[in-house]
Amino acid sequence: MKQLWIGALCGAIGSCQAYDGLSSELSHAAGGALLAGAVTNYVSDSENRAWIGFALSTAGIVISEAHQMSKGAKHSSSMLDIASHAAGAALGAWWTDKYYLTPIIGRHSVGLVVWHPF
Repeated sequence: MKQLWIGALCGAIGSCQAYDGLSSELSHAAGGALLAGAVTNYVSDSENRAWIGFALSTAGIVISEAHQMSKGAKHSSSMLDIASHAAGAALGAWWTDKYYLTPIIGRHSVGLVVWHPF
């Protein structure tokens, strides 16, 4: 049974085609958002955690697509993938920083402490 599945998968691999439609670009945007959110969460102690998450996620896709372009991939498709991933990374890093993680009080922030004895 396993050999049948492996044979079917190998047969399907050869028929996969690149696609520049909405569903493909949404998957790049979702991947960018998830990767940027994960990196932002990982460096949650930094004041610039959203920028770090966005930068690392975007750098990863730029390196990946540059490698694919060097192997002969279509430049316009790769640039579209980079733009979609970067837009998703910006959204994912911003959302994780703003709504998922606790705010960081830095030297440029003002806070208020309420103290009341019982």
